[in-house]
Amino acid sequence: MIEPEHCTLIIEKYYNEIFSYCYAKLGYSHHSAEDCTQEVFVVFFSKHERLDETDNIRLWLYRAADNVIKAFVRKAPPPAVSLEDSPEAMNIADSGGFAENGDSPLDLLSSEERQLLELYYNSDYGQRNEAAKRLGLSLPALYRKIHKLKKKLRAAEK
Repeated sequence: MIEPEHCTLIIEKYYNEIFSYCYAKLGYSHHSAEDCTQEVFVVFFSKHERLDETDNIRLWLYRAADNVIKAFVRKAPPPAVSLEDSPEAMNIADSGGFAENGDSPLDLLSSEERQLLELYYNSDYGQRNEAAKRLGLSLPALYRKIHKLKKKLRAAEK
């Protein structure tokens, strides 16, 4: 069993090394690497009683880091799609954008509908549940409203 005092020494010894490993594995994202590194040491503290002094702590920390990184990546929102990968965006770009008269399809929407779209697109996936609650809606209801607004905009586009 590893004593709690020894845990502090282990953290001091390996923190920067594990952080650097997470940093490289997570595409050099400082905040993500910090989160994962902290999670590795939280796991270490929760399981240090099961480890022996003879266990290879460094190897154990790297294995824990791999598991934490895999879990982090699974939970992370999908990466942003570039304009080149979006056929809808390329169609707008190829057609010269919106109509020359300056009318935007968004002009068809009420101010409430515009605010709803703005709130939806300015929030990350994880924040949309909070946004729905602020509007007094469930998350599925928010998605239905957004879907209807998209249909309305597509119909106006034709």
